[in-house]
Amino acid sequence: MRKLLFFVIASILFLVMLMLAASNEQTNIISIEPYYHNMYEESGESYEVALNNNTEVAVQFHATTSFNGFNIFFSGGLISRNPYLTVSLYEWNANYAKTIKGNPVFTQKYFINKRGIWLEVNTPETKKGEYLLVVNDAYGGLNAEVVLPATPNTMTYVDRTETYGSLMCTIKYINTPDKKLGAISENYREYNNTADTWVYTDGLGRKDPDYSKVRSKQKDKFVGIFYHTWHAKHSKVNSRNITEILKEHPEIKNNYSSPIWPKESTNYFWNEPLFGYYNNGVDRWVLRKHAEMLADAGVDVVIFDQTNGTDTFMEAIMTLLEVFAKARADGVKAPCITAMLPMFDYGNAAIQLREMYDKIYSKGLYKDLWFYWDGKPLMLTWPGNLNINNPKDKEIFEFFTYRPINPSYREDDAQALGPDGEITIKWSPPQGVREDYINWKWISIYPQAVAYRKDGTPEQMCVCIAQNWSKEQGITAMNAGDHVFGRSYSDKKGYDLSKDGKLYGANFAEQFEYALKVDPDFIFITGWNEWVAGRFQEMWGTENAFPDNFSDNYSRDIEPSKGDLKDHYYYQMVTYIRRFKGTDGFQRSSGKKKIDIYSDSDQWHDVKPWFHAYEGNTFAREYDGYKGFTYFNDTGRNDIIGAKVAYDDNNIYFMVETRDDLTSHTDKAWMRLFIDVNDSKDNWETFEYVINRINPSDKKAYLERSTGGYNWELVGEVDYAAKGNRLQIAVPKKLLGIKGDKFEFNFKWADNTQEEGDVMDFYISGDTAPLGRFKYRFVSASQGKWLDFKNSPFPIIIIASLSLILLFSFVFFVWKIRLRKNINRGDTNERN
Repeated sequence: MRKLLFFVIASILFLVMLMLAASNEQTNIISIEPYYHNMYEESGESYEVALNNNTEVAVQFHATTSFNGFNIFFSGGLISRNPYLTVSLYEWNANYAKTIKGNPVFTQKYFINKRGIWLEVNTPETKKGEYLLVVNDAYGGLNAEVVLPATPNTMTYVDRTETYGSLMCTIKYINTPDKKLGAISENYREYNNTADTWVYTDGLGRKDPDYSKVRSKQKDKFVGIFYHTWHAKHSKVNSRNITEILKEHPEIKNNYSSPIWPKESTNYFWNEPLFGYYNNGVDRWVLRKHAEMLADAGVDVVIFDQTNGTDTFMEAIMTLLEVFAKARADGVKAPCITAMLPMFDYGNAAIQLREMYDKIYSKGLYKDLWFYWDGKPLMLTWPGNLNINNPKDKEIFEFFTYRPINPSYREDDAQALGPDGEITIKWSPPQGVREDYINWKWISIYPQAVAYRKDGTPEQMCVCIAQNWSKEQGITAMNAGDHVFGRSYSDKKGYDLSKDGKLYGANFAEQFEYALKVDPDFIFITGWNEWVAGRFQEMWGTENAFPDNFSDNYSRDIEPSKGDLKDHYYYQMVTYIRRFKGTDGFQRSSGKKKIDIYSDSDQWHDVKPWFHAYEGNTFAREYDGYKGFTYFNDTGRNDIIGAKVAYDDNNIYFMVETRDDLTSHTDKAWMRLFIDVNDSKDNWETFEYVINRINPSDKKAYLERSTGGYNWELVGEVDYAAKGNRLQIAVPKKLLGIKGDKFEFNFKWADNTQEEGDVMDFYISGDTAPLGRFKYRFVSASQGKWLDFKNSPFPIIIIASLSLILLFSFVFFVWKIRLRKNINRGDTNERN
């Protein structure tokens, strides 16, 4: 009887709640007639967003009552090509990235049969609430229209980042609401900010800096790196590799007229990049790699080289912004952007400023990727050639924070030197440029000049890989001889001309050590991916001159190469950035837990930490590079999104998750786990153990141990379970040489690598977590008791506890004194 009564009461309450909800919606209805509401300003100014299979446009909105469709305006379209696009509707879930991972409420592909069309999109009746309307997968020259200014209670996105304006579309309400749109939620972004806890040992045996000796993460320290988008333009002509040419013909180094040098227009690479002779104006696969590598290194902003003429390489910038924005949606803290404009011709700088502002900043495109300094987007130029009497130029003038570049290599502005070291030519910014603005540096010899604020604090310094400079003559071509300040040069130790001197980065290290001593707020690193140089009959006294790049030693790129330098400079940069910006501590394990790897229940929900991996990076590469080169890579297979580790008295348990269901365990190079337990001399790239180098059977996986290099011997069989998107492995501690509960080790997952025994393939093939030589570090609860002390709450808890103890002691002491006085007074009164 009681159960029946309880059921009746619960049912009545449920019905009342439904009636109240319906009533609330009805109170917003002022007519039962259908109503089309414009989610844009009808009288506003519009701009086009070109749609293709890579571009995504969306609008976030909050419907105040039920609806069943939209009208969306599209311009352009090559009708002869049968243009099409896809429209999808998602229920909003915390942020953009999570929203589009869910199942759409509605999705449909539409073919467009005329130009300038209001596309009618009919959806099922959909209840009120917050939604995201997405347009993507387009073909055939179609454009979406975005109207300025933005309509309140809407947010328009281009490639998953907020933009100014509103998508030109209407929503079809079933009934006419009083309040047309409700308030929308903030698009809360989630980034993987744990890369500074990953460990590594580079190809020269140099390890990540000792965490306990690096300062805590600093909020006011920033790193920018010189970045070249010009490959989009240069790739249209032939290219040659200087190192390969001179390997066969060293005698033509300074012979301009040698027939071995090409006669046609040619760009000369100092060596081949790891990712090939790419065109980063179109190659989204390379750009995604750049986004991840620079984010993992701790770089905050890429600084485009736009120092020559009026060319902004806008097509390449827009492609980079698209890829970096989508990477951010996948959790990659991809760097922001700014540009370094012409240093001598400020008229050309003004032309570029107008184009950058018109095509990006004025529209709010990719504003999540703008780098701010002193409260405004940063631009490295002098704006003096803008006409502030022109309203548009004045708007541009006031929009940015400006930091002109001082092009001189020395603090005394020397460019060329005489036979006795006297300055014969100077490079110096005009007087107004120097007096009105803080001048930054992009390149300098040691000790580098410091850009100071008016209050005397150091704002900026540059750190360079090498400089086309010599003590004898000042600025020079990179192939002028062994006296050039190459990678192996040090002001204190001189020239290291040994075979391996170029590998260790003495020049880079010396400059970064000085920058750490000065400790400015911003360090400008030169550079990432310049790669090419022109060839001139004579320049600065050198015949057959290559002014900026020439060889492994006489070049200034950090991006890994296929040559001798490999990725040595990348990890050297990572080390110095960590020392400059500080790091977080390692996350210790949540403690011992036995895992049943065969259980259908989630055994891992309370296991910490979660070792994050980037998703969305296994798409295929199929892009043209420099003229004559095409690159194809479809090895992306299992997209690893994260991992966990647990342990009990007897076993270590490994778990890895992928975005989609795992492929068959019989696939080549399937889901390998590399483990680094100690510093044994018998290892491959620091890993002593590997699982799944030999494909597992249906029930057992095989654990192998390195006998030195990429040579392995079987240690034993281990249990594993692969179900859905999760792989779990149980490894007995004794097989790894681990005893007790106090231990730590490093590990890495890799799927579908192609080159057995080549660590550089971790950048190129399949998917690895984490990328390259990085490794996750697992620290047991006992071992990690104090490892994360500097970033943990324990110092605060201890200080607070001590404070409370002192406070209570003080109160107790005062109380005792007063009590004693009261007792004494009582005794006195009694005597009286």
